[in-house]
Amino acid sequence: MGDALTPDSGRAALGLISTYFGLVLLVAAWWLLGREVRGPRPPSPRSLLLTLATWAAPLLPGPPLFSRDVYSYLAQGAMVHARIDVYTHGPIRLGGPLAAEVAPVWQHTPTPYGPVSLAFESAVAHASRAELSLGVIGLRLIALLGVAVMVLALPVLARRCGTDPSAALWLGALNPLLLLHLVGGAHNDAVMLGLLGAGLVAATGRWPACGAVLVTLAALVKAPAALGLLAVATLWARRVEGR
Repeated sequence: MGDALTPDSGRAALGLISTYFGLVLLVAAWWLLGREVRGPRPPSPRSLLLTLATWAAPLLPGPPLFSRDVYSYLAQGAMVHARIDVYTHGPIRLGGPLAAEVAPVWQHTPTPYGPVSLAFESAVAHASRAELSLGVIGLRLIALLGVAVMVLALPVLARRCGTDPSAALWLGALNPLLLLHLVGGAHNDAVMLGLLGAGLVAATGRWPACGAVLVTLAALVKAPAALGLLAVATLWARRVEGR
């Protein structure tokens, strides 16, 4: 049984085939759902959210999919807790079984993430006491929270931009990339997108200053979210001109 799940074992091959077969089914289901969304009687946002929950649920208890980045997050969080400079050293400096789970290409790479990302990574690493399964679950729950905020923001932004909320949910929330990358992979992009979406909702409403703060927090997870500040500044300028 010791080699039952090695890369060249029969069980591993069966698991790989099943995974990609499931991926094909998911993409096909998403595409067919898109035809309904673009049809004369599109499903309501509520029914689409129920579909999203149904598709995402099987991913929650499983291992990370298609990426080992979540182990990098845990290692970086443990390094922060151990007061090791993650902007100078890669996970290899941490050593131990946690660092060994990090993909070799990132072993010697300092973190590219901001202090907000490092804060929740450190909290999860400390709470899980470097237990891999607990750490993965913790980071996945945080990613799920980010996805939930983004999903709530999408219909609001769609309505304010004159776009069909159901189409926005289908394209922005139910697509397989989001499910597999953000939920299955427990990526910190989920937190970035949640904060970015909430910031844009605030900026398109009556709270542009709050929007700027939220988008800045998103950029402190991952730097690309800083581009959202351009949208906030534009909206703010238009509001000032309209007074």
